Amino acid sequence: MSMFINRLQWRQPIHAATTLVCSIVLFTLLERPSYAQDTPANSSTAARQESPKATIENVRKLLRELDSKSLKDRDAAEKSLVELGPACLGFLPEVDANTSGEMKVRLQRIRQQLQSSNIEVFFEPSKVTLEGKLKLTEAIKEISEQTGNKISLEGEGAFASVEIELNEKETPFWTVMDKVMLQAKLRVNNSAIEDGLTLMPGGEAATNSAVKAYTNGPFRVDVASIQSTLPFNSRLGGQLDLSMMVAWEPRLKPVFLRIPMSSVQATLGDDKTLMAPNQQSDPEVPLTGGGCTAQIDLQLARPDRATAKLKKLNGEFVFAVPSEMHKYVFKKFGNGARQAEKFGEVEVILEGARRNNAVFEMRILVEFDDDQGALESYRGWALSNVAYLLDPKGRRLENAGWQTYAMTPNAVGIAYLFQINGNPDEFQLIYESPGSITRQSVKFELQDIELP
Repeated sequence: MSMFINRLQWRQPIHAATTLVCSIVLFTLLERPSYAQDTPANSSTAARQESPKATIENVRKLLRELDSKSLKDRDAAEKSLVELGPACLGFLPEVDANTSGEMKVRLQRIRQQLQSSNIEVFFEPSKVTLEGKLKLTEAIKEISEQTGNKISLEGEGAFASVEIELNEKETPFWTVMDKVMLQAKLRVNNSAIEDGLTLMPGGEAATNSAVKAYTNGPFRVDVASIQSTLPFNSRLGGQLDLSMMVAWEPRLKPVFLRIPMSSVQATLGDDKTLMAPNQQSDPEVPLTGGGCTAQIDLQLARPDRATAKLKKLNGEFVFAVPSEMHKYVFKKFGNGARQAEKFGEVEVILEGARRNNAVFEMRILVEFDDDQGALESYRGWALSNVAYLLDPKGRRLENAGWQTYAMTPNAVGIAYLFQINGNPDEFQLIYESPGSITRQSVKFELQDIELP
């Protein structure tokens, strides 16, 4: 089988972390037969949005009524669950092969309404309350637990005796992290490939920087470098190259980042403005599989030599962030018949299942309602989603490899290989994918940028 796979250049599945939850309280339940766990997985972050009404007992009661024989009771329960707000999302059960048809529709409808109402909260900054003198490692652990943001220290052992002092009450995440980095002489490792925010020694340079980082909600923008270029033997007037580092709270896990160049504008001391020469462009910035930063390179018209600084530089970014993960479940696929399931903006279609020598080949087509001009980014997101089988005893079987077989303006087709021993109709195919993509425009403004 391995020779067959190698000959066709099947690739090992990507296991990128795409399990973004589109709410601070979106945590997967469930323990059957109960409808929910007694406590969300991260109670400290869930508490940020928890409503007094969204208790586990109340949600369980409404879920029982959602499965009532009375249509009136089912409608009332659905309405009541929506009225509880996003805080109850963490208590809702997953939709799986055992979920009844109507319950499945109602749960999907409830989730979509709550996620839509939760978007503004999701893009607000996480808040930190932390007071007193603490060891650096303890402070970072507490900040991570309060916000749901993964934070790590390079060479953590070297910081065992380092202490910092904070006096924060409901303070935005990046404001607190700036204070932590200043006191401990740390900086963000922009080259980190690990998931989350990685801090490393060397914060002295950032401490001495004349340009203050700009924060907007869960996003942070800082100047990395700036240089002026004047080519000789050319009619061109030269250009100003400016690089920025954009960071986001690790909990977001954006799919792509774009910057409309028409929004970028630099203001000089005499209030004259410099615009980007490529006003019509909307470049996409590559996002690595790990980390929570990206570098933005801008080109502006070269200012007069007498200009000492940019009074301000402003513009906006467009981020796309995937929503809660959803499990698309397909069973009794032994006859190869087409099956489809739609959740939110994404429809997953099992186009066929057939034996291919020693393995079963499953062809899955993932369709988006609107490609939003970002299929290349969505494609990477789709390829990093997880596909696996559950055997008759509920044990998970990973795929042996995969290969894309179709690309359209709003869809990507992926063929997965599985080794099935026994009757295929006794297995279930699970495909995990976010149900939607949310776009967020983020304005930024950097001030007093000294020119070379």
